Formats: sequence, C-alpha cells, structure tokens
Amino acid sequence: MSGPIERGDVAALFATTRPLFTALGDERRQEIVVFLLEAAAPRSVGDIAAHLELSQPATSHHLKILREAGLLRVRRSGALRLYELDAAACPGLLTPMRDLITKIITCSS
Repeated sequence: MSGPIERGDVAALFATTRPLFTALGDERRQEIVVFLLEAAAPRSVGDIAAHLELSQPATSHHLKILREAGLLRVRRSGALRLYELDAAACPGLLTPMRDLITKIITCSS
C-alpha cells in the first residue's frame, strides 16, 4: 500500500462520479451508449426508441439522465433532437472514476 487513504478524498471522488455511476448503472442506458457508439451519425429519440423497443417517453427519460451526466450532446435539426456521445467530455468524466478505482485497488493491495 502506498500510504493511508483519506476518507474525504474517496468520498469526494464518489460524489463526483455518482452521476456517471447512476447513468451507466441501468441496462437500458448501457444499450443506448452502445447504440450511439455504433451509430455513424447522431440519432433521434425515435431511432433510439425503435432500436430499444421502448416508448419515446421512456427513451427520453433515459436520454435525459445520460445528458445530465455529461455523456451526451443534443442538437436540433428542424423538429428533431439528435443525440450523440460527447467524446470531448469523456476524459473529464472518466478521470475521477479512474482515480476512484485506483484508490480502491491501492487500498485492497
């Protein structure tokens, strides 16, 4: 072990990563992320709902959670809202998660 783990440090990392854990902790939202990773272009709520075989309101709910966690970008194209993964935000989102995992691994070693 490299030294004592500060409880406040770990608690702060959990607080920072909680929205990401919440967003990715649901199987349907994971399916949305995979679908958008495979998509060649941004997708509409209707496209995503049809792929998941979910209602549009349910799909919109999942998209809102992913967007609030910072994982998605949305833009308007006429009446459509198009969703895509926000690649620019991923390093900032994933770094605290990596730090948290590193602290947990260090503590258990």
